[in-house]
Amino acid sequence: MSLLWIKMWLEALDDLKLIRLSLAERGAWWALLKLAGKCNADGKIISGGLGLGIEDICDALHIKTGEDRSSVESMIKKMEERGSLKWNGSVLTVVHYEERQRKPPSAQPEAVAARVRQFRDRHKKGELKLHELMDPMLSERQNSRNIEYRKAKAALGRELTTEERLEVWDKLDRRLEKKYGRKFED
Repeated sequence: MSLLWIKMWLEALDDLKLIRLSLAERGAWWALLKLAGKCNADGKIISGGLGLGIEDICDALHIKTGEDRSSVESMIKKMEERGSLKWNGSVLTVVHYEERQRKPPSAQPEAVAARVRQFRDRHKKGELKLHELMDPMLSERQNSRNIEYRKAKAALGRELTTEERLEVWDKLDRRLEKKYGRKFED
């Protein structure tokens, strides 16, 4: 089962609608956005097709104290006044939720499955060889790091410190760069 998620935009750090909320109200806002994601109804806070009232919202958010309930209520009131929430009858809706949370067509499960199918078909037909996709220098580096680490650990008879591990890997990188005649680009 894949985990569900919502997008949280960095612009929110400077959004006046949000920074004028108390910290508790901001927490309630983020919780409400997650609830909207869980409802999966384009920003509508519903269950079974029916709108959730304040009491139901607080229950869904596991709100236990009167102080936290007050934060939820004041956040809803303020965000409604600021145009980020609206009541449509008995349904609370996060304004612009759908457009901000929309997944691009390429991220839809059907599109991902089609790309994987095309990739596998090309591989089966011999049009694509997996080893050709990998950089041999990076592949050797990845395979050799664990080997070199185990060798150094055995020689010392203990775990390597971070500095020692990085030194072992640096020596390996220098050997590989010399072998392949180029530097790592990472």
